[in-house]
Amino acid sequence: MEMKNSVSLLRFLIFLLLKEGVSENCTSSVLENDEGVINELPRLTARIAKKDPEQMRILLLAHGALVVENVVSDEIMDKLSQDLERDPSGTFFGRKGSFAGEHSTRNAGKPLGESEVAQALAVHEITVGAVESILNPYCKRIILGTCSAINVIPPPNASTLPADAQPLHRDDSMWDGSTWINRMGCSEDIDTPHFSVSVMWAVSDFTATNGATRVALGSHKECPRSHQPDPDLKLTTAVMSKGSVLLWLGSTYHGAGSHAPREEGEEDDTTRRGLLFIYNLGYLRSEHNFHNSMPLHVIQTLPDKLRDLIGYAGTNAIEHEWYTGPVYTQPYLGGPAGSAAGNGVQFKPRNSAAPPTELWQQQTL
Repeated sequence: MEMKNSVSLLRFLIFLLLKEGVSENCTSSVLENDEGVINELPRLTARIAKKDPEQMRILLLAHGALVVENVVSDEIMDKLSQDLERDPSGTFFGRKGSFAGEHSTRNAGKPLGESEVAQALAVHEITVGAVESILNPYCKRIILGTCSAINVIPPPNASTLPADAQPLHRDDSMWDGSTWINRMGCSEDIDTPHFSVSVMWAVSDFTATNGATRVALGSHKECPRSHQPDPDLKLTTAVMSKGSVLLWLGSTYHGAGSHAPREEGEEDDTTRRGLLFIYNLGYLRSEHNFHNSMPLHVIQTLPDKLRDLIGYAGTNAIEHEWYTGPVYTQPYLGGPAGSAAGNGVQFKPRNSAAPPTELWQQQTL
């Protein structure tokens, strides 16, 4: 794979990604029925989200999910598709009846190394700013734990039935979030932490017929938490245009939708294409091992912010030929900024040429 190392090109791409929205207002209201159940997905334009990021935090905490519309141009998403389709190896279908489903493809961890557009989206100020506003009260640093292009594929022909929609789930179940929250108890006086925030970029239009993500608005507030969704859980389909982005809390029930049947003679590509990032508290284990999904020489070309997000923050006290990055993970451990928790032992750099006995003698006890 040919890697582009031009910093100016990457900065230009990031500039393009900051395309303004088309309205000064929230593009749809949040409605409630007589029982108080939210039945419309809150939406903001890119301009409002950038101008007033606090609105994103408020809406996410209130409803569990949010769409920011028209964040990047169609041309940028077309470039992303081209990048990710250049090397199809590493892309796989889920097994029939599996959690991933036989109708969707994934390529875990790989997009970051394949596309500078994916790299720029991973550090986009609108989405990362919203994530940090939710998670930073509970950690020193956030990390990018998951990156995958997830596509919902239409049936191969009109006689093949579509696969079922993805089972509803909470992303924080990776860390058994429901058990932890239930043990903490249900009280307004208890500030239960959020473990993660998920960000799904619409690489194509997300529609009600091509498998757009379904979300259960308000499900993040359930307490005590269920480990399985209620069969009657009300779902909202996150319809959004290409270049928009859906965010949801790790505690929000959600799942990819099912693609509609293919019509006789239909040849158009109606694949739902999305790029998923899941960001989590810095001290939680990431879902993807990025150091195993990209070669070291590719990781070394990533922007500093992105390298920090995948675990390369910090420096080593001493260099060694084996060390390909920071060995200690202290920058990601412990409580929020200003907290001493998780700091651990900090070693001073030493003269690596000195014999161990001399190094010992140099220590101030």
